[in-house]
Amino acid sequence: MRIPSKYLGAALLLCLCTLISKQATCQSTISPPASQASPNDSRVRHRPKGLLVPYHGIISAVDKDAKTFTIEGRRESRVLKIIDGTPITKGGETATIDDINKDDEVSGSYLKDSDGTLLARTVKIGPVTRKATPTPTASPNR
Repeated sequence: MRIPSKYLGAALLLCLCTLISKQATCQSTISPPASQASPNDSRVRHRPKGLLVPYHGIISAVDKDAKTFTIEGRRESRVLKIIDGTPITKGGETATIDDINKDDEVSGSYLKDSDGTLLARTVKIGPVTRKATPTPTASPNR
């Protein structure tokens, strides 16, 4: 059985176009290396890698100048840094770092930065309120 040359040419052209488009896609996803900025620069964009980690505890220390607070844990204490754009709430209302005090109960989530710094993504001051779950009712037996 002979394959007509126009079908063979079309198949080769399709393969060539696929290879070219894959190469162009690979080159467009490669990003240039990030420029080195000093960590004290206020315009530093933190791009932490990893998952959000929940936290809950009592604040043992607050450094309002460095925008950090410390939570005592069972094994070790954790120092969390508040970055620009971190939502802080107290009793459901918007709050600031000035509202964070020693011995306050706090909860939220954080990300671990590439240098090991714990970056607070959410800060909720006050006791954790749990949603009421309905009690299961017995279903009638059939």
